[in-house]
Amino acid sequence: MTPLFSPCTRCSHPAITAARQCKAAMAMANDGRPQEAQAMLKTAMGSLRRANLPMMKAKLLNSLGLVYAQQNRPLQAMRCLTSSLRIVAGQVGTDNWLYARIAANRDKLAA
Repeated sequence: MTPLFSPCTRCSHPAITAARQCKAAMAMANDGRPQEAQAMLKTAMGSLRRANLPMMKAKLLNSLGLVYAQQNRPLQAMRCLTSSLRIVAGQVGTDNWLYARIAANRDKLAA
C-alpha cells in the first residue's frame, strides 16, 4: 500500500508539474541563474493555460515577480506581483498570510 503523502514522481497533474517547476526555478534563481529560472517559470505558466488553477498561477506569478526583481526589472516584477495579488484577493480574500506575503514582496519594489 502506498502511503498517502509519498512523493509521486510520475504524477502529471498540471498543479504538481507546475509546483515542481516553480521549486526548481526558485532554486536556480537562488543559485544566480535568474534567466534559466525565468524561462522555467514561463514554461510552467504556459502549461497552466488550459487548467483552471488560479492559485497555482498566483504562485508562479509571485515567483516570476521575484525573479524579475533579481534581474533589476522592477516594472515586470510589479506587474507579476500585482496580478498575483488580484488572483489571491479574488480567490481567498486579502486577510491571509499569502496576500500579506505577496504584498510585502511588491512593497519592497516600491521602496
